[in-house]
Amino acid sequence: MSKTILILGGGWGGLTAAHALKGKLPSDYRIAVIEKRQSFVFYPSFLRAMVGETTGLNYIESPLKNILRKDLEIINEEIIRINPETKTVYTNAQSINADYIIVAMGAELYPETIPGFNEHCLNLYDTKGAFEIHQKLQNFKKGKIAFLVTRTPFRCPPAPYEAAMLAEWFLREKGVKNEIEISIYTPEKFPMPSAGEHVGEAFRQILNTHNIRFFPENTVTKIKENKIIFSNNKEASYDLLIGVPPHGAPKAIVESGLTNSSGYVPVHPQTMEILDNVEELTTHFPGIYAIGDSAGIMLLNGKYLPKGGVFAEEEAQVVARNIASLIKGEKPVASFNGQGVCYVDVGDGMAAEGAGDFYAYPDPVVKLAMPSKESRKAKHEFERIFEWWFSEYQNK
Repeated sequence: MSKTILILGGGWGGLTAAHALKGKLPSDYRIAVIEKRQSFVFYPSFLRAMVGETTGLNYIESPLKNILRKDLEIINEEIIRINPETKTVYTNAQSINADYIIVAMGAELYPETIPGFNEHCLNLYDTKGAFEIHQKLQNFKKGKIAFLVTRTPFRCPPAPYEAAMLAEWFLREKGVKNEIEISIYTPEKFPMPSAGEHVGEAFRQILNTHNIRFFPENTVTKIKENKIIFSNNKEASYDLLIGVPPHGAPKAIVESGLTNSSGYVPVHPQTMEILDNVEELTTHFPGIYAIGDSAGIMLLNGKYLPKGGVFAEEEAQVVARNIASLIKGEKPVASFNGQGVCYVDVGDGMAAEGAGDFYAYPDPVVKLAMPSKESRKAKHEFERIFEWWFSEYQNK
């Protein structure tokens, strides 16, 4: 008998899972993606938009109706609640029963939880914010630019550091860098702490070469005009403020009781099945999985796997293979290994390749290569996902 597989979320992980399942199951199996947004948003392009390398909205967002694979069912409705016991998903318009559910709703942004963020800070993780940042940088000639990480964890840990270095490069190319001071404020002890102190120190050195000031262990409590106020009673002034807003699991996931103390859905590190006990790795709710930014995977050192598209993509492939095996009556054997490669923009047309095994014991093993133009070209290959998935981008 045919089955219904519901994929909750039409982001990178969700669409990867949908494409993978369509390639592994007969056509009569229902594979439906439920997504409240009308468009797919490709977050890695925000950085390029910020410095003017991407000038059109169509290079960041594409309507889901333009997806090339027309046999994918897209349901443009808002998910209100999930009943994991009955495998029922409730939207603002209907309830749908499923045989398998993949939770891929990502992380929501909650800028309103920081007083003054919406009024005084440009949002680095927002389409509108990325283009506004570019306009501000174009006209900025003198003063202090502050990049602010409000809370952890957040999507794509290198992004605020990449943004700062790209801004420095952009302003240097304009010939105004000597009149500008760039700083980063973050609650982290060092950049990208999940990758380890060695990588963090390497990143601090790269920031130093760009004359970017780094202020760790600063947690913002309030933002005022031209002033950031931190919990340690320190303050910092700015003329232009660019920030990473607080992230959290979508309300529908929280209100369905699927999250734990991490704030996200606890999952088995290899299979992405929802966990009943994180320490013993006992699973709960057979046939329900969580991937990407919605999932919380505790590493062997007690920290959590970073939230990044490269992991969401591989997790989606693993879950798709295992669901297909179960439907065919085979033993599911696909396993996520915690490995990934990321290309980090450092300005000057270069990027540094970071490759890591995050499941290594006792700590993740991550290596950061020297920046190169070849690595930046490799980074931009990720943007071909638009070309593969959407007709609008392909026709531009």
